Amino acid sequence: MPTSKFAIKYRRPVAAESLGVKDTSTALATDAEYATISAGQGVPTAVEPNGSFYLRRDASDADTVFYARIGGAWVAISGA
Repeated sequence: MPTSKFAIKYRRPVAAESLGVKDTSTALATDAEYATISAGQGVPTAVEPNGSFYLRRDASDADTVFYARIGGAWVAISGA
């Protein structure tokens, strides 16, 4: 299957389990203030900024796969 020059040039492997999401409205904020997207096993326990997302790899049902950090707490987002 042919691949475009654009796809070859901009394809990058993702080697980290967490990606930062930078908010352009706070240009001088530190990295610790940016929301993150991360994945792991078990319920999330890390202290992350509000607006962060967590994907649980060992979830037993659709209601425990996706979590959002809201008001300083991890909240499971219902998937059913």
